[in-house]
Amino acid sequence: MEVVIIVNEQAGHGRAKKQCEKITKELTVPFTLERTAYTGHAAEIVEKHLIDKRKILFIAIGGDGTMHEVVEGAHAHSHAIVGMVKGGSGNDFSRAYPTFKNAQQIEQFLLRHEVVPMDLGKLIKGTKQSLFINNGGFGFDALVTYRTNQSKLKKLLNRFSLGKVAYAWIVFQELIRFTPFDLTINNEKTYTSCYFVVVSNQPYFGGGMKISPQSKADDHLLELTIVYNIAKWKLLLIFGTVFFGKHTRFKAVQQMQATSFDVTIHGEVYGHVDGEFIDKTVYGQTIHYKIMPHEWQLAVNTLD
Repeated sequence: MEVVIIVNEQAGHGRAKKQCEKITKELTVPFTLERTAYTGHAAEIVEKHLIDKRKILFIAIGGDGTMHEVVEGAHAHSHAIVGMVKGGSGNDFSRAYPTFKNAQQIEQFLLRHEVVPMDLGKLIKGTKQSLFINNGGFGFDALVTYRTNQSKLKKLLNRFSLGKVAYAWIVFQELIRFTPFDLTINNEKTYTSCYFVVVSNQPYFGGGMKISPQSKADDHLLELTIVYNIAKWKLLLIFGTVFFGKHTRFKAVQQMQATSFDVTIHGEVYGHVDGEFIDKTVYGQTIHYKIMPHEWQLAVNTLD
């Protein structure tokens, strides 16, 4: 099996680069090393290598964005297998999926070839389609993600592994001026004064917050979470419980499960997939979500 390593050397403020250097130094099997240079490059690299039908193990070294792009390029190709070595700042993927920690685990996989088929979420907004391995949502969480990714403070604090401090500060700052919106689910029920709606394929988002505790990446289902009709100061309390998955006990949090959702958003709000900004909604726009069962293959680490 061919091995292609794709690294985002900027991820985790250089942590991904260090991980890559260590692993490539220790690997005793042949491999091809590719470095990403811009957003979307990892998906292009994967597609380039998949021109013929050789079976390839793609190892993504970086954060959620890098893994998102590798899966985007590899999905629906039976001869593509994807593994990850975490090296980002948020690393939500690595909290829910098995990952490789060293070269020995990668070589063990090459001997056993153990893979698990994984689901993939799809978000359709007008003529645009976005895939997600973790989650996709609109509202306050997407706004905070956007502001955080643009923040010079986050880049500074990431040097000291304190990126979550920047995230917490931006949550407080943006909450003061955020205007809640209304939304309708499946043209049936309308929720007023919403702060965000997020559809999940696995439990985590925002760098470790367990927003959807019941989500599983291979059960052919999506979970939708809404936070609505609550005072802003109470929302801060809810955010504190999300890291432990205890927010679901609040009346302001509603969750539901299905294979697809239609979400009509009565407001102009930010959107994201897997922590990356995608677009703002137009007032009254309907977003369609659906699950794509067993759409890609994940390499399993069997050596702890």
